[in-house]
Amino acid sequence: MDANENLGLATILKELEDAVINGSRVPLTNKVMVNEDAIIGCVDRIYAALPDEIKHAQRVLEQSDKLLENVEGQSQRIIAEAKEQADMMTQESVVYQEAVARADALVAQAEEASVQLRRDSIRYCDDVLGQLEATLEKMLSNIRRNREDLQKFSFYDDTDKAAE
Repeated sequence: MDANENLGLATILKELEDAVINGSRVPLTNKVMVNEDAIIGCVDRIYAALPDEIKHAQRVLEQSDKLLENVEGQSQRIIAEAKEQADMMTQESVVYQEAVARADALVAQAEEASVQLRRDSIRYCDDVLGQLEATLEKMLSNIRRNREDLQKFSFYDDTDKAAE
């Protein structure tokens, strides 16, 4: 193989085009006379270069197919992960909203129970104090009566005199 055979396919096609352009024109026709050896040499080199070019193109195509499969696989995985994350976020959002609603309901119940407990506590304290007041009034009434009874004894006036 000489140096010209190592040239790429595009270079060989350029040489072929130059051979046709630089060929001798046949007067009054659209025809060109070219060097047969130059054209055949270019065609031979094209045939020789085609398998390499086709192999290279096939490798590029295979690599692009693999790259495309890889990208498609990654995109499918990313989409699946995004959907999964969106589902989780939706579920978390629903769960969060339910939890907030439950918490609000529990807080409202607790506040209502607290108010009722205060009312009941106040009523109970009032009842106990009322009973204590009634008991104390009875005791005070008994004490007054007992004192009155004591003062009715004849000895009552003597105790004042003896203390003097």
